[in-house]
Amino acid sequence: MISELAERQRALELLRTAFPDYRIVFSKGRWAAVSAGSPPVVWFAETASSLCGQLFQAQLRNGGTVGPFGGGRS
Repeated sequence: MISELAERQRALELLRTAFPDYRIVFSKGRWAAVSAGSPPVVWFAETASSLCGQLFQAQLRNGGTVGPFGGGRS
C-alpha cells in the first residue's frame, strides 16, 4: 500500500508534468496553483483531482495544452 505522503508526492509530480505553466504546491492540507500570467490567477482545491480538473478547464478555455500524465511509469 502506498503511503499518503508518497501518493501526494506522486500527484504533485504528475500535476507539474501535465501543467508546466503553473506553479503547483501542496501546503497545510490544500492544493494551490498559480498561473504565470499578468495578473496571475490562483486556484485552490482540497484534492489533487479537483485541482487537476480546474487547471484542465483553464487550459481548455484559454486554448492551452496539457502535457502527458504518464511520466514514464506503467
